[in-house]
Amino acid sequence: MASEMQSGTAAVCPNISLSERRRRLGFGVVTLVLGVAVLVTLMAAGVNRWWRLPLLVLFYPAAVGYFQYADHTCVALAARDQRKTADRAERIEDAAELARVKAQARSVQRKSLLAGVALMVVALLV
Repeated sequence: MASEMQSGTAAVCPNISLSERRRRLGFGVVTLVLGVAVLVTLMAAGVNRWWRLPLLVLFYPAAVGYFQYADHTCVALAARDQRKTADRAERIEDAAELARVKAQARSVQRKSLLAGVALMVVALLV
């Protein structure tokens, strides 16, 4: 806790278990690989660069999967005021914890959108 205070970061308030985090990371990796495969196919086919814009549809969910894993936060569960730390989802009753989880979910969405757009821009430039 002292090191968290010194570094200026707060502890994560997880709303998903390790197994749920791994599922989201797996989804992110598969979606990213699929996006890169589509990019390589488009490049090999010599298709106009602007056809790479829809890759955002793959890169954004890939980033969501990664950031949900990294931030211990499921955006969908947070929207339903829930956590899934065991086999089933349960309602988050504590108002402070719920506010923290919702803030983390918004952060996941922001970071994912920025990462997805950044990946799409790189895809346009290569």
